Amino acid sequence: MLRKEINNIIRIPTELNLEFFKYWFEFLKPFHSLTEREIDVISSFMKLRYELGKVIRDETILDDVVMSEESKRKVREEAGVSLAHFQVIMGKLRKSGVIVDGRLNHKFIPNIDEGNSFKLLLYFDFGNVEGRKKDT
Repeated sequence: MLRKEINNIIRIPTELNLEFFKYWFEFLKPFHSLTEREIDVISSFMKLRYELGKVIRDETILDDVVMSEESKRKVREEAGVSLAHFQVIMGKLRKSGVIVDGRLNHKFIPNIDEGNSFKLLLYFDFGNVEGRKKDT
């Protein structure tokens, strides 16, 4: 008999700040294989996007502002990486699919509402293993 209710819950105490986004990317590591420094950079981008998203509602404009040279400078400073190292990390973020067409890949952006928590549901589909792509 298949149980339909949620039966495994893990609480992760955190604030909605850089730490949350680092947890988010650590959790998603099987999907992107980024290093710790790369996670630091992409977490800074995501935190900046979240903060800017409170005032910029147009997704296209938000994506443009997040990936502007001024924003990249802020991210580089927050992550504490040199310009040369930052450029290498940006290449890796593009190669791993976290940045696509000069924008943050929306599948990696957590859908955060204005509540006290963020909930993530993992759905393991045991019946659809053959249809799965190997690189997904």
